Amino acid sequence: MWFAELNFAVANALANEPWSSPWLSPCDRTMRARHRGAGERGLALVAVLWLVAALSILVSGVVYAVRGEIRNVSWQKELSVSTAIADAGAMLVARELSVSGIRDGLLRTYELKFEDRALRVDAIPLNGLVDLNAAPESLLADLLAVAGGVDRSSAGKLAQRIIDWRDPDNVALPSGAEDDAYVASGSRFRTRGANFESPEDLLQVLGIDFDVYLKISKLVTVEARGSGHVNPASAPLSVLSVLAGGDEELAQGYASARARDGLLADSTRFRADHQGSDVGSRFLIEARIGLSNGSVLVTRRFLDIGATAKGAPWTTMRIERTVEG
Repeated sequence: MWFAELNFAVANALANEPWSSPWLSPCDRTMRARHRGAGERGLALVAVLWLVAALSILVSGVVYAVRGEIRNVSWQKELSVSTAIADAGAMLVARELSVSGIRDGLLRTYELKFEDRALRVDAIPLNGLVDLNAAPESLLADLLAVAGGVDRSSAGKLAQRIIDWRDPDNVALPSGAEDDAYVASGSRFRTRGANFESPEDLLQVLGIDFDVYLKISKLVTVEARGSGHVNPASAPLSVLSVLAGGDEELAQGYASARARDGLLADSTRFRADHQGSDVGSRFLIEARIGLSNGSVLVTRRFLDIGATAKGAPWTTMRIERTVEG
């Protein structure tokens, strides 16, 4: 036992105090001291390398953050400039409609350019959209089935629930839902018994989820104040597809004929009970402008174009801005 301890002490002494060991020659002590110095320099080199690596990572992180901030600032600048151009285009079209006094119910498209930035502006009479406050059950069902992707049976049920949500009585339609059904389902919403105030109110209707809402929200309006039927001359292509029962060829054919012949385009192949001929002063002015990343900025203004109590050329009812793609 004592011999092993002695060996350990000697080995430790040789490793840590080579210059003072009585068993080593002066030459050996010098060599061991040199090795020890080389080891210390190696450790110092490793420490320096680790420090350089850490600083490199820190600098890379700072550079990445700065570049990200520059990209964000650049994107915000482009978005602000594009929004201003889109708003200006929408105002120019609104002014044209106000000055010309055009009230024929025809959807019109304008191609504009500002400082090499091209934008498209559609002037859509609101009677070309589906009116949530007046549309009949059959039109709502086709809207949900064709645009919302809901199966026909469920589309009819949801259409009745929309009507029950807006009507003032508390008597449910055969497949509809009044407050007791909302309570039974655990929904925190109840029927309003009054008009929809915005398309987002659809999310309160029992059974309509966010996915369905997103698909149909751009095809509906709450401001039309018409008969509840759609004027084909006013309707964008997405609504024409609803009128055509999902027949894209029929919808596209009519849109092409309308662009060529205007009000003379034949709409008789659409369902007669979906069509109306309402003409009003309320418009959706939709401006679209491309962005550098391939997406499109869309500004949608809902306007009542006509003299107001304060003498303004139009009244702004609602504004929406989104980036598509």
